Amino acid sequence: MPHTADLIQKSLPKKFDVMRVHVGGDYFVKEYLQAWIEVAKQNPDKVFYSYSKSLHFFKEFALPENLVLTASRGGKHDELIDLHGWKEALVVYSEQAAENLGLEIDHDDTHAAFGKENFALLIHGTQPKGSAASVALSAIKKANKQQLATA
Repeated sequence: MPHTADLIQKSLPKKFDVMRVHVGGDYFVKEYLQAWIEVAKQNPDKVFYSYSKSLHFFKEFALPENLVLTASRGGKHDELIDLHGWKEALVVYSEQAAENLGLEIDHDDTHAAFGKENFALLIHGTQPKGSAASVALSAIKKANKQQLATA
């Protein structure tokens, strides 16, 4: 049976400089993280980055510099973020909330792939109807439409 790192390596695009490891999903077992570590080591001229709540796996490994982790709060192992001083993304409901926290908003994953400091992400995705997150997301979308209309 082929090794997981070999399968990942074979599935990589021929040409890329920066790759987000997951758009949805996470490192589901320690061996899967180990495979990505091996792939990053095999491709030292490429940058691989990911967001993760599977922080209990990360504490066991020294990551190569080209495999960049951004911790995501809201999981079972949040205490590890502060314990290890890992970079994290905080989801905020407005640009003002990010400013109040002293965080820059990452609009294009530049902070995730290359940054060393904590950063903010504006609420995105699908949110439960009527929730504070849903109301905030609607306000962001409305503001974006108004900006496009006046541009």
